[in-house]
Amino acid sequence: KNLIILGSDTDSIILDSFAGSGTTGHAVLHLNKETCGNRKFILIECEDYANRTTAERIRRVIKGIPESKEKSFRDGLNGSFSYFELGEPIEIENILEGKNLPSYNDLARYVFYTATGEEFVPENIDESRSFIGESKDYAVYLFYKPDLEYLKSTALTLEMATSLPNHGNKKKLVFAPTKYLDLNDSELVTKHGLKNIEYCQLPYEIYRLKD
Repeated sequence: KNLIILGSDTDSIILDSFAGSGTTGHAVLHLNKETCGNRKFILIECEDYANRTTAERIRRVIKGIPESKEKSFRDGLNGSFSYFELGEPIEIENILEGKNLPSYNDLARYVFYTATGEEFVPENIDESRSFIGESKDYAVYLFYKPDLEYLKSTALTLEMATSLPNHGNKKKLVFAPTKYLDLNDSELVTKHGLKNIEYCQLPYEIYRLKD
């Protein structure tokens, strides 16, 4: 913690390329709790214990350890994090050419986190509804299959847009290969209640919402 205090601000990003048991992440969370800080951390671990030891420690100190003797450990330090394993790269050129297309879950994880910057929860995916999860501001939908013919023939239509369920005040962020409706047509949008829908074309606008 002392090293982090000396070398960072309250909103810095702390990188540990040899995360080991997760001490750095634990220290960042502890400091955030103590100082009301907003530090973030990136932990990298290449050994096979990355999930069961490194990530598990972070999960426990965030959620709390009921059997701990220390109150702060029992209550949890709060915060959140996402755990990723290195897999095959998702290359935009490959998506365009239909080569080595990522699985639905892999692309869902990619677009959700890239668009929202929030933790992705795989258990929230409902592929039958093309729903991949909710962030603070968005309910996110992904119309995708790792099949080039599907990508060539699938588009967000008026029927599909109006069938999406209501999510309160949250906007519906829809990723699809293309669309067959004009969301800039105010008359159409008002008539069919589409004002809370935002469309992102795969793969061109994956980064748009981060700007």
